[in-house]
Amino acid sequence: MRRPPSRPRSFAHACPAWASRTEIERCHRRGILDRREDGRLAQAGFHARFEVWAVFEGWKDIPEEVRQAVNDWELSAYLERKRPQIEALRSGRVEDPALENSEYLLLAEAEVLLDKVDRFYLWPCNCRSMMGMCNKPVNVCIRFSNERGVGWEISRERAREVVRAANKAGLMQTGEVALVDGRVTGAICNCCADCCYPHLVSERLGAQKLWPRTRYVARRDVETCTNCGRCARRCPFGVVSAGTRVAGETGEARAEMDFTEELCRGCGVCATGCPEQAIAMESLDPAAGVAGGQA
Repeated sequence: MRRPPSRPRSFAHACPAWASRTEIERCHRRGILDRREDGRLAQAGFHARFEVWAVFEGWKDIPEEVRQAVNDWELSAYLERKRPQIEALRSGRVEDPALENSEYLLLAEAEVLLDKVDRFYLWPCNCRSMMGMCNKPVNVCIRFSNERGVGWEISRERAREVVRAANKAGLMQTGEVALVDGRVTGAICNCCADCCYPHLVSERLGAQKLWPRTRYVARRDVETCTNCGRCARRCPFGVVSAGTRVAGETGEARAEMDFTEELCRGCGVCATGCPEQAIAMESLDPAAGVAGGQA
């Protein structure tokens, strides 16, 4: 893997000793400084600065090949941070609820989870902002804290609207959440399969149903299904495809939908997009994960 070039100049700029309190707080907001548990500030690492810079600042001003190199580096760093959790799940261990675990949420579960949280901050999706591999909506990440003060605080109802609109646009809802002292922390992400880090990492590690965790499988009612093909267009994983062509009620030829169940991750976007409500999501383990347990 190519190493990225030396950091852009702004990455290396820490606040000078004479900086005012306002300038220091600005450095904190921009990911140049971190606030430690004792309240003091210290220089932040590359990854904290990179997220703010890529989402809110000059990411698109640098050459494509440089963006690709930095993306490769950042994705590899994310993989190594999450590898112990993924390997623990692979070995059959129960996930630690105090760690941010990733799991697919049905739309209704995502809405219920929002009722368990006090504050909501809308961010651009950092994965799509960085990767830019699709044209799905970007301003859809709902975080439950805003330590740097750069997200937009929104109401609970607005958070529901964001989630519903994202699902309508074909994005999957995933919970990146932890349970700390009885309080839900983390975020609801509205994900695609092209840009989003959890999905890219699961492909690299062969952990497609562990990260995010699969908790449902789609079941189709063939009697109700009209083979309109909308589920095939919405499915991000190729579960649904056009199979044998059959004659419809009016005599026109349509392709009957084929379901390859072993590819299903249980995200539910096929079901929410079915105009005939011919797809149901069958629970595999409703209690799995923090988000699932909360819902």
